[in-house]
Amino acid sequence: MRRLLSILRIREVTPLIGLIVVALFFTLRTTNFVSGMNMTAITGIAATVGIVSIGVTMLMMSGEFDLSVGQNFAFVPIVWAILFVSNGVNEWLALFIALGLGALVGVVNGLVTTVFRIPSFIATLGMYFGLQGANNLLISGHQLIMFDGSLSMTILGGQIGNSPFSMPLLWLLVIAVIFWFISTRLAYGNWTLATGGDAGPAKAMGVPTVRVKRINFVVSSFLAGLAGCMQFAYLRGVTQAQGDKYELLAITAAVLGGTSLFGGSGTIWGSVLGALILSSIQIGLVLIGVPGSFYVTFIGVMLVVVVIANTRIDRLTEGTR
Repeated sequence: MRRLLSILRIREVTPLIGLIVVALFFTLRTTNFVSGMNMTAITGIAATVGIVSIGVTMLMMSGEFDLSVGQNFAFVPIVWAILFVSNGVNEWLALFIALGLGALVGVVNGLVTTVFRIPSFIATLGMYFGLQGANNLLISGHQLIMFDGSLSMTILGGQIGNSPFSMPLLWLLVIAVIFWFISTRLAYGNWTLATGGDAGPAKAMGVPTVRVKRINFVVSSFLAGLAGCMQFAYLRGVTQAQGDKYELLAITAAVLGGTSLFGGSGTIWGSVLGALILSSIQIGLVLIGVPGSFYVTFIGVMLVVVVIANTRIDRLTEGTR
């Protein structure tokens, strides 16, 4: 029993088991769950949700939330498309400007939260509505479409050779490796965990808690915008509803992966596995004929169950530490 509890302390173990169970369930219930087409759909969804969830995970580890990532997911590619597609600005310059504005959203969220001491839930909820209005104003309910291919769009959203996988999946793996290294091998990772665990003692020990939170707000916003650009590059189109519910999916993926809602603990690879679980469930439910509207309900119930389970596991494993 003690050995089992020690294994469960590894936060990636639980989401990995969950992913295996989900995959086995839908493989047994359908005849084509592991087909090339379905793998394209599952990894495509998981890639963008996973990239957003990595930024959200870093922020949650430092004890804060970002509810504006879904709207930023749409805002950045809308700006990129307006500059690049509609106005003929150089594709790389347009991308740089769009991502810069996306990062600026994180700067504002961080300053509002830390300077005015407003809960990040409220600060980013306000930003959510602000970006929603901006998206409506910029795109006016229309869809911006890119008909011709370009180098930037191929790099961000093209297919990987003749495989069923696309570039966002490769980018997900690269970004996951980078932030896994940062969170586990660099002092900044310890600062992030200390800030989310107990900011008071962490600050007394010399940890720049305010700076850590501000940086993680920028990371969260930047990765959300980058993921949105990848989806635009893959689909060759963007609408104001592109990031609908992405803030909730990203938080859910992080929690499924073992990140604490209260800060102080989290895992990058766990969040990637959480994103794969969500995308597998979404495609699997469609394959077995369950109405699409049931997906959100299922995810909501699963989120509550996973939080309860993680809390129980943490209590059980306290004695093995």
